[in-house]
Amino acid sequence: MSVRQHSEPDGKSPNHFSELHSVFRKTSLFLLIFAALWSTISTSTIGDWVLAASSESNESAMSLYSPMDWIGVRWTLILLLSSVSVLPIFSILIYRFSRTGLYVDERRWLATLLSIFSIIAPLLTVVIWTWGISAIFSVSEEIGSINGVEEMYDVSKVVEISLGMTWVVLIVTLTSLALALSRLILSSGGEETRFRIRLMLMSAGMLILTLPLVYDGLRIVIAVLAIFAADQFSKLMPFRD
Repeated sequence: MSVRQHSEPDGKSPNHFSELHSVFRKTSLFLLIFAALWSTISTSTIGDWVLAASSESNESAMSLYSPMDWIGVRWTLILLLSSVSVLPIFSILIYRFSRTGLYVDERRWLATLLSIFSIIAPLLTVVIWTWGISAIFSVSEEIGSINGVEEMYDVSKVVEISLGMTWVVLIVTLTSLALALSRLILSSGGEETRFRIRLMLMSAGMLILTLPLVYDGLRIVIAVLAIFAADQFSKLMPFRD
């Protein structure tokens, strides 16, 4: 891949760093706003979600075995849903920051890339919290039910399963986006290869260290599969040489 050199007047680099800092500052502000909004509706939303999941699974019931764990799960849920919610805004800010230094075809490529990943993460999050958990209940009842034994599910653990899935989706989305952008910013030689390897190792390590306890024993497998998927997704985006 040939690399286009965009000449910049002297003294522009500090301004670019200031503009990039402004992007992250605005993103952090929107993250706090979304966190405040999710904190006001998270309890009622989770309550309705638990009731809906319980009604769909007639032979099982939900219980809360550890209230203290539930507090931590609730705040983790707020932070994660806020991060997913702010992703489209972050994409818009990144595009506005980058567009002035790109050619027309590169702008189209970047706009397409950001639009796709801004839609995929929220959409998959909705799928996980609506259809995904119900599917897990159905599978567990078919292969793990015992005659004469009432099935009880810990609400905090069920939410942790959904949180883990959402976290994997978010990491895969951001890693795919960063890997795809590296094709535009960096050269096709050793510099890009080293950056991609470091980024994939960082993302894999983050998943291994931060996945909920319910995923113990599967952390490494999930991290490897997630990073492999992110690498493949980043290569699906067309790039005009």
